[in-house]
Amino acid sequence: MARELKDLTEVMEAESARGVPSPDLLDGVRRRVRRGNRLRAAAAAFGVVLMAGAAFGVAQQQDGNARDRHALAPTMAGVVNQDFQRSAGRDGMQPLQEVGFSKIRAKGRFTITPTGPFIGVTLRCSGDFMVYQQRENGAFSSGGCSQGSPDDNSTSVSKVTPGVPITIEVVALPLKDSSEQNPNTLSSMIGIDRYLGSHEPTSGNWSVRVYSGQCNTDACNMGTRPPTQPKRLAVTGLKRLARVTGSADGRSRTVPLKEPGKSMRIRVTCVDGAAVAVVRTGGQTKVVDCEIAESTGIIWDQDVEGGTNAIKIAVLPAEAGKVHATSDAALAKLMKSVKPAGKWTLEVYAR
Repeated sequence: MARELKDLTEVMEAESARGVPSPDLLDGVRRRVRRGNRLRAAAAAFGVVLMAGAAFGVAQQQDGNARDRHALAPTMAGVVNQDFQRSAGRDGMQPLQEVGFSKIRAKGRFTITPTGPFIGVTLRCSGDFMVYQQRENGAFSSGGCSQGSPDDNSTSVSKVTPGVPITIEVVALPLKDSSEQNPNTLSSMIGIDRYLGSHEPTSGNWSVRVYSGQCNTDACNMGTRPPTQPKRLAVTGLKRLARVTGSADGRSRTVPLKEPGKSMRIRVTCVDGAAVAVVRTGGQTKVVDCEIAESTGIIWDQDVEGGTNAIKIAVLPAEAGKVHATSDAALAKLMKSVKPAGKWTLEVYAR
């Protein structure tokens, strides 16, 4: 008989008694390295998570060695439930692996090798948690999990390549923590990394169950259709009015344009820890989370009535925290005791 969550808890406690390694003290450093690798390798993929467990969401994704696995050192060890593979299947898929964890507000990592074209993921928790998952190809999802009925917990199904290993990073947070945060704070693993850096892990038992095989529900048919990709703004063929690079030190810089700009297309690219750009154009201020699109940059159109001869920009590193006020004094306050980190590039085009 497959073990229940309480049985898995006993196994994890036994493992802890023998001395499971504590979280890596260099996690902050490793996290910075992983952040750059993660964003460079992020593929165009999406995931759908359904909260009531009444049906499965399906995502068409490609998995593989998109990120350097050596940069993905786990911050806590999980315990594999050896009995899970003898449990019942789900939606045509067979049980593949269950990994249990004994801490919340801490990141874990495990690798699976799908045996079929689909994987299904379900959660089991000893409390009311929100569980966040990210694959090495950048696909990110989250879902609720409670102690009550496992059938009510969040579930997801994804189309994968059989035989190709998939590494998954997972984090469980108390539901109270998740509800108190700004929605953007926990909308990516980058934001969660920052959150974990300022919150201590606590005890809490939860597990991730993975099934694999041929999914036999109607919802799985969606997985054979490629996702619709959002239209990206292009700069090819546009006249460039300015291009400048700098370090993310929070200082405001004035960038002159080659000619007055009235209708412009602006791109900001941040790498190696540069995270948030504050761009001022003709009296308008825009705060850009440029870290989330490290490989391609954030592009937007800006119209300035009467035109402008210059643009001001200030870029802060991730460690500076969330930008609530955009004055030079407010940015300087955020940079207090924070060292510059990362590089940025501003490009301005006429359109």
